[in-house]
Amino acid sequence: MPRKPHRGAGDADESISAHHHPPASTHAPGAGRWRMGIISNPNSGSNQKKFSRIHRYVDSQRDVRHAIVTNAGDVVRALEELARRDVNLIVVNAGDGTIQAVLTALFHHRPYQTLPLLALLSGGTTNMTPKDLGLPGSRIRALARIRAWSQSGGGEGFIVRRPILRLRHPTVRLPLYGLFFGAASIAKGIDLFHARIHGTGLKGNPANALILARFLVAIAARDLDQLGAARATITVDGKTLPAEHFILIVTYTLERLIFGMQPHWGEEDGALRLTAAAASSRHFLRVMAAMCQGRRSRLAIPPNGFYSHNAHEIRMTLNGRFALDGERFEVDARQGELVLDAGGQAAFLQLSR
Repeated sequence: MPRKPHRGAGDADESISAHHHPPASTHAPGAGRWRMGIISNPNSGSNQKKFSRIHRYVDSQRDVRHAIVTNAGDVVRALEELARRDVNLIVVNAGDGTIQAVLTALFHHRPYQTLPLLALLSGGTTNMTPKDLGLPGSRIRALARIRAWSQSGGGEGFIVRRPILRLRHPTVRLPLYGLFFGAASIAKGIDLFHARIHGTGLKGNPANALILARFLVAIAARDLDQLGAARATITVDGKTLPAEHFILIVTYTLERLIFGMQPHWGEEDGALRLTAAAASSRHFLRVMAAMCQGRRSRLAIPPNGFYSHNAHEIRMTLNGRFALDGERFEVDARQGELVLDAGGQAAFLQLSR
């Protein structure tokens, strides 16, 4: 059976026809009209050990363009070259950070007049974005399936259109585009991973589980420093949240986060999902346990310090670090507001098994 994508705010799933921006239809294979290119980051987590095998496979496919990138500048140049060659199906073999760089290049630098279709492989360490929007399993097998679909319609294809989060701040050189923003304990957890866990070789869910365990211990001890508590003023579509110190701030357009978590319960029609927990929040362990099971706790209410909204625009004065798709930044509230809104939509390919 086809693996139907989860629907989220602003999503639409449809079969893909062989056009650059495919219309909805019941069944429409690739039919050979897609021109496929691959962007790989050999420094991304999962690529570090197995990249040579992928490189050899791609080199054996004479009609597939392969761009190797290691930084945001490389990504821009790679997309410009792929656009010149009319590549309209781009496979990203990398981690969340490189996917964020691809989205920023596509939406800010605009090398394409019409956005290409994206297919995501789990080439990174955490791979939160590919796990929600990408192709599961072996990357070489996934590449073979994508190529077969693009050439002859092997397997049924589905498109997922997802709103892309845009981030602006006076100290950020250009607008950034991605799918997941996190501050307070999220930024602290990423710092912890790079400082203490990355060198152990732990990756993916085992590393995430260790960080989550340390986070829960800090919650139980009410250790705000270990939780990365941040001072922030958060305004959601013109309404300011009452709290001023937070231990959790996340905004995203993904459907599922790590461990399949779905920590949102807003009822508005905005494309951005915001969930925040005040430093003074009560019953956090019980609320977190429910989040990890993909459900809402009845204790997750504003009087207990929990907030969740579907927003059109979020404005935030924030001191400290934040992360966008795993990439870390630091801001000072005195230098202006951080603004999050929807910067457009991207189309992602998913295939039946």
